[in-house]
Amino acid sequence: MKRIIMTCFALFLSGCSTLNTQSTKLTHQQTLPSIWEVYGRLSVSVNSDTKISGFEVSFDHHDYKLILSTALGFGQILIEFNQQKLLVNDELINLTFNKWMTSEMGWYLPIDALAKILFKNEINSTRHWQVKISRYQLIDGIQYPKVIRFNHLIKPIKIKLLINEVNQLK
Repeated sequence: MKRIIMTCFALFLSGCSTLNTQSTKLTHQQTLPSIWEVYGRLSVSVNSDTKISGFEVSFDHHDYKLILSTALGFGQILIEFNQQKLLVNDELINLTFNKWMTSEMGWYLPIDALAKILFKNEINSTRHWQVKISRYQLIDGIQYPKVIRFNHLIKPIKIKLLINEVNQLK
């Protein structure tokens, strides 16, 4: 009886070593699209105060538009950056995007690094932020992040993006 148990245990252990442990290589893009859009939800925690919002980001080369909407869609903020000016709800702002977001909301989204994270999986492309991607999704044969987490290295800011849709227009 002892031999049978030992033999079964040895067979079990030898079977564990035959499991395939290869990691799958994710397919990412080689170049960044010049015109693209992304939609989803975001959660922001600053000093243990959490806010949830819908977001839409659209890029046209270096110009972008960010729309933040409340949970039920009753209010939204439209932030546009084009030709070296920042417009918030069609009002000219004399601050940079990061400074305006920090002064008005207490946090900012590292929007300038978002394309590299989404399309090329470059999570080390941001200054002052630690970036982690916890899940991926397959869209048109390409792996895109599904959940992106940003943790500010100095300030108590945590941002979680849940990506619902990614569209490359050019």
